[in-house]
Amino acid sequence: MTNTDEQPESAPSAARAKKARRQMPESTKRLLLIILGVLVLVGSVAGFYLTSDAFDERVAVLVAARDISAGDTLSAADFGSDLVVAGAIPHLPYTPSVPAAFEGTVAIQAIPRGALVRYEMIAEVSTELDGVGLEVIVPLDLTLATDDVAEGKTVLLVDPGVEPAEGDEGRPRRVVREFVLTGFEGSQMRLLLPPEEWAEWEALLEDVGGTLMAVDLEPGTDIEETRRRLDAVWLTQWQVQVDEIAAAAAAAAAEPQAGPGELEVIVSLDAGLTPSGVAEGDLVLLIDPGAAPLGNDPGRPRSVIGTMELVNYAGGQMQMFVPPEEWLYWRTLPDGLGAAPMVLPVPDGTDVGDMVERLNDQWYAAWQISVDESLEIG
Repeated sequence: MTNTDEQPESAPSAARAKKARRQMPESTKRLLLIILGVLVLVGSVAGFYLTSDAFDERVAVLVAARDISAGDTLSAADFGSDLVVAGAIPHLPYTPSVPAAFEGTVAIQAIPRGALVRYEMIAEVSTELDGVGLEVIVPLDLTLATDDVAEGKTVLLVDPGVEPAEGDEGRPRRVVREFVLTGFEGSQMRLLLPPEEWAEWEALLEDVGGTLMAVDLEPGTDIEETRRRLDAVWLTQWQVQVDEIAAAAAAAAAEPQAGPGELEVIVSLDAGLTPSGVAEGDLVLLIDPGAAPLGNDPGRPRSVIGTMELVNYAGGQMQMFVPPEEWLYWRTLPDGLGAAPMVLPVPDGTDVGDMVERLNDQWYAAWQISVDESLEIG
């Protein structure tokens, strides 16, 4: 009976132990949650790339399969395709039949390998007149030619050069080649050329600025001598212009200029005390001209203000670049003196102090006499 009574009590304990064994540890739960989060993230990223590829509108475009140079004759093998997001970028759509359409055409500019190909990069070969090739229009300046320039006439084609300017020497005129006018249409030539020659003419026109001058030749003319003589004349003319511009630039650079924080002032000077005048570089005494007695005004004697060297002096005026306070002094000096300051050259080897003392004494004595005379008259 006792055993029978105890069994009901032990049964719940056994059930709780079994349930406890079935429960998952907390660390395991956390690990599973982390793994689940990573899977969700990976799925989101993959979904983004899959959907972006679906909406980036990549299209097949025509590209160069090799590095193509200007003037190259092209074949279908020179082209390939690539998938790009072209958008508004100029391009040619690619289909397997497109490369064959460009068989036998010519590149009119360099096209790097892998670059998008456009119609304006390629020209078709023309078959007209007696030639087979690419068309090039050669504009002609007939300023140096006579009125009888015509088809079939031999001319010298001339690079018109560029006039020199400050900072750009330009280039002289020069003869670039002898040529028989072909396809001449009054002010230009229309030529049909093989790709290599076409590329040479295009490069020449670019080098000379787009237009060539023409000098016609009389029958029997020594072409090489004429060419040499013209080139020499044009080179001399150009060199003269270059030298003139260089000289003008040097003169402009030599012009005195204000330094940082300086102002320009022009001071008029009276050289009346020196019959021979004064000149640039002279050491002079700067003199207050004084004022004669007048009525109750005794005036003042002539006196030396100081010494200075004449720099940037011409025509009775001196140009100076000075700080603002000194600028104000020179600007107001004539008004304060009542006239332009006077100057007197100091001879070489002179004792300046002694010269100043003697002159001031003489001028003071002369002024004193004029004052006494004015008082006697009064």
